[in-house]
Amino acid sequence: MTTKHKEDNDYTISYLQLRQLIGILGLCLPFALLLGNNLLGSTAWLQPSISHYYYSYMHIAFVGVLCVLGGFLVTYRGKSTLENRVSNFSGAFAFGVAIFPTEFNGYIGNDYLNPIIWHSWFKAVHFGCAGLLFLCFAFFCLKIFQESDAGKSPSQFDEKKKLRNKIYRYCGYGILASIVIIGASTIYENVYGMTTFTKYATFIFETTALLFFGNSWLLKGSVNWKDANSPMLKTIVSPVR
Repeated sequence: MTTKHKEDNDYTISYLQLRQLIGILGLCLPFALLLGNNLLGSTAWLQPSISHYYYSYMHIAFVGVLCVLGGFLVTYRGKSTLENRVSNFSGAFAFGVAIFPTEFNGYIGNDYLNPIIWHSWFKAVHFGCAGLLFLCFAFFCLKIFQESDAGKSPSQFDEKKKLRNKIYRYCGYGILASIVIIGASTIYENVYGMTTFTKYATFIFETTALLFFGNSWLLKGSVNWKDANSPMLKTIVSPVR
């Protein structure tokens, strides 16, 4: 193997692993917050939204994972200028969600963290960054991930690439549907009052959006799984790679 080829191969592996790490972070975040808050003895392990964990025992994990995710997205280098720009914006929005917390109102339980600094405009910045972050995730699924890393046109796509694109579309529409349901449940609650569903709807559908996001990035980064030493990975990826 030539030095040039080895360098290219090392870059490719790193590039794919970064996609996988981004996907894993998205998949793990809501469940890590739930489990961690419960294990640490919180009086209310389930919160109305993922953002409310900013005030919980899992504060450091919430902020830390978002900052790591933001760092990965900012440093991620895709195959096109558009992909790089959307990734950079996504990273900036992830930092915004972590730095500017949602309002404390709605937090459940008696054990909470008092923020040193909080202004009323933080809420608007937080919601804006969160909404734009999810829209960027959907854009990756519906546009960027549909394209071929090898530069092939749609007419040259094989059946497995077509299947992957179908999965990306499902993930993208799933993210958008999750955003719509969160918005609709919030409006319903403001008009008709809180129900058990609306109380936790934001957390539930933020979780579904992150699951769609995480799976799409894992799938996009699974190129080398078909050559993995693990038979399980080969079996999992065989229908799409």
